[in-house]
Amino acid sequence: MTAGMDRIEGARGAGRAPVGRSVSARKGRSGRKGPGQVLVEMLLVLPIFFTIIFTIMELGNVAFQVILFNHALFETVRYGSMTVTPSLGGSPNISVNALDEFLSKKILATAHVISARADPAPFDDRQAGVRNNDLVVTATYPIPLIFPFSNFILSKPPGSGHREITLTQRMPIERPLDK
Repeated sequence: MTAGMDRIEGARGAGRAPVGRSVSARKGRSGRKGPGQVLVEMLLVLPIFFTIIFTIMELGNVAFQVILFNHALFETVRYGSMTVTPSLGGSPNISVNALDEFLSKKILATAHVISARADPAPFDDRQAGVRNNDLVVTATYPIPLIFPFSNFILSKPPGSGHREITLTQRMPIERPLDK
């Protein structure tokens, strides 16, 4: 080549590899990743990926368990409001043991009633002409966490494999009409 041609190529190829060096020499090992590098990258990313996926799935499980427990407690309070016998002019007789037995034996085995009380309702029952009482029941349920990795994040205490929730339901106590 002539000296003039070298100057023209040098001007056009600014930033390129010098003549005589191949592109593969610049990238090193012909631009491919080694099998060990792929394995290391996969081992670094895979646990994080699985933790995210399992946590999303666990949150769906927790939402399902909360809905299940909410419905079970609603049915227990409904059962209690229909079976509680109010004494004349007094407060109703409420058996926490009977409600706990109904909840834990018939609906959810690990749920337990903590308290049950009768509160005066904030309004009068116009049809019966008396002030009604509301049955207020509080219960707990340990939600079992079933997916790996995420049960360490969501469990309380950490590593226990479950998270305990507490719900309170209120329902008017049914009274037969005396009129």
